[in-house]
Amino acid sequence: MKGKILFVAGLAAGYVVGARAGRQSYEKIKSRAGNVWHDPNVQKGVHKAEDFVAENAPIVGKKAAETASDAAHAVSEKVKSATSKADDTTTTP
Repeated sequence: MKGKILFVAGLAAGYVVGARAGRQSYEKIKSRAGNVWHDPNVQKGVHKAEDFVAENAPIVGKKAAETASDAAHAVSEKVKSATSKADDTTTTP
């Protein structure tokens, strides 16, 4: 029984120490990430990326719509072709 109590006490102590160390590490990482995010050079890059997306989104959207339309047309043609082949094999004696 004494061994079980010591084991549980050891687990509890390990959990507390690990949780504190984990929280401190998390806070340190969070602080550094915040510092990096608010760096003027990083924000300049973010704004460039936002501007690039804003300028090119309509072009990309149009190209995506054209590609989807072309793909739908190609699939439609394949289905028609497969259907006509299936009809030819079922009507031929």
